[in-house]
Amino acid sequence: MRFARALHCLPLMAVFGFASCGNDPNPKPLASAHADGSPWTVYYGSLSAEARSLDPQYAYDQISHHILEPIYDTLLQYAVMKTDPYEVEPCLLESMPEKVQEADGSVSYACRLKSGIFFHDDPCFPGGKGREVVARDVQYAFQRLSDPAEESPVFSDLAEYVRGMDEIFKEARQTGRFDYDHQTVSGVELIDAYSFKLHLLKPYPQILYWLAQQFTAPVAREAVTYYDGKAGRPLFKFHPVGDGPFKLDSWIPNQSFRFVRNPTYHTTVFPTGGWKPEYEAADRPLAGRTLPLVDEVDLTVFREILPIWLLTRQGYIDRYGVMKDAANSALTSTNELAPKYAARGMKLNKELEVSTFFMVFNMQDPLVGSNRKLRQALSCSYNPQGFIDLLYGGAAPIAQQMLPPGIFGYDKDFKNPYGFNLEKARRLIAEAGYPDGIDPKTNAPLELALDVVAAGGEERQLAEYDQRQLEQIGVKVRLIEDTFARQQEKEDQGNFQIIAGSGWGADYPDPENFFFLLYSKNFPPAGKNAARYANPEFDKTFEQMACIENSPERLELIRKLNDIEIEDCPILLNFNKGYYLISQPWAPLTHSNMLLEGGLKYASVDPVLRKQKQREWNPIAKWPAPAALLVVAGVVGCAIQLNRKRNA
Repeated sequence: MRFARALHCLPLMAVFGFASCGNDPNPKPLASAHADGSPWTVYYGSLSAEARSLDPQYAYDQISHHILEPIYDTLLQYAVMKTDPYEVEPCLLESMPEKVQEADGSVSYACRLKSGIFFHDDPCFPGGKGREVVARDVQYAFQRLSDPAEESPVFSDLAEYVRGMDEIFKEARQTGRFDYDHQTVSGVELIDAYSFKLHLLKPYPQILYWLAQQFTAPVAREAVTYYDGKAGRPLFKFHPVGDGPFKLDSWIPNQSFRFVRNPTYHTTVFPTGGWKPEYEAADRPLAGRTLPLVDEVDLTVFREILPIWLLTRQGYIDRYGVMKDAANSALTSTNELAPKYAARGMKLNKELEVSTFFMVFNMQDPLVGSNRKLRQALSCSYNPQGFIDLLYGGAAPIAQQMLPPGIFGYDKDFKNPYGFNLEKARRLIAEAGYPDGIDPKTNAPLELALDVVAAGGEERQLAEYDQRQLEQIGVKVRLIEDTFARQQEKEDQGNFQIIAGSGWGADYPDPENFFFLLYSKNFPPAGKNAARYANPEFDKTFEQMACIENSPERLELIRKLNDIEIEDCPILLNFNKGYYLISQPWAPLTHSNMLLEGGLKYASVDPVLRKQKQREWNPIAKWPAPAALLVVAGVVGCAIQLNRKRNA
């Protein structure tokens, strides 16, 4: 019988099956070695959510920037070894922009691109070969920022200072169409193929920081036209064509991103000095090397936190930011790396991002937006420490003010008067008109809606923590579960009452970059004032503070802004993001500049050491194959006996 003959094959199949099994979840690298025989190097990392867009003039969330950073080089970049204070240095530009005082009293910056820099090879170019980056590509980026159809979230911030942006934006809005052939930004004056001048409407020292972001990165018009102009092709926001150290090789939505080295890249090299003592051993051998340092980067999207740590322990993830349940396994009670992992050569660093996280109250909501006492009561009901302990192992400090540590104007002695204080919260909720949280109109608990990101079990646990905290004053909180991208859409649309898990990582290290989140001219989608907070006194003070150099006068304005924001309470302050970072012995940290969203072009990997350690940490058990053969042999024997009886 066929059935009997098939069973005879099972032992052989089992041998091959067990012999071929492995527990490495990472995709097979694009290559195993270079033409000269040297090993192909891959960096394996993780992401906590999906990117919303990879359009450099639109994307404004941390995940999207993490993906964009290796694809698009910027005009300036942060000096990777300088964090106290942070500094910018040339990247695509030959030198730092030269500040020019024009005859009419206005300020401009003269800039010149490096020659010989090319966009990635892509079908959008003739013959599929990337062309040279020129000044016209910078002007095109500013045109896209000014196009109402693009809905760039930073338009209002830049249009206030860059000449001509506001005019062509309004013109395009009136006509219903942006004419890229004729509507140019007068503030971006082309001098020659590589040189341009950036003309400002008024002094704005922070403009140099904007040149270190993807928003102002050169973009090839051919790429946008090719991918947004024909059905059947991915949109440009899903198919970026940059000039950076890596090219996006593949993107499987909600699963993974794969990058491959840009073979024509020669824009930057690894720093030749300035290393911190704790990084010198890893950095000195890399000095002056052409970037990037690896051939491929694979980033996997994980909806759950714990699997990332399990894979890190096995050696399949190169770095891990310690969160939640993994903290008990990875760290000792004194927050040091557990001895068994230290013995493996793993290293532990504490990192503090230049960021502040908070809940957002919708100030246009008729309930929470109109009742300041209610917002203050909710703020006093919430204890951020429990959230910090759950998610970051206690590494993140509680946020007492909008500005995080390291930003000019941060006051280390300031304590939020509407921080966690249940007694005060109960008094404030009564003053808000809801004693013990009861709505007098219904004689039932006041019901509030809280939008949360809850794509996985850990996120739901954190969301439930937020819910319990706010309910401590008697109100009822209804959770609305969103994906990260959906929550971003709701912030843009104003379609929420309260949003949890929002926050801001510095685009640049200046107080203006945090307080602009509450400036009334920055309502979405043109800006990032998701609370839709509008206070004339705040706006006037912000405008005075925004465009002056750091000084005692600026410090006083910052303190005034802080006092207004704290009292009005349009946001519920939570924490400044801090976490413990574990790196593998084959992938040591090479910098600690948290303004880089990953710094993938500086990542270094020793593939030989990785393979050796993976074998040590994941020994293949020798018993499964023999045991399987015995089991299969028994099954085959029983089947043969049964077959004989049936045919007797």
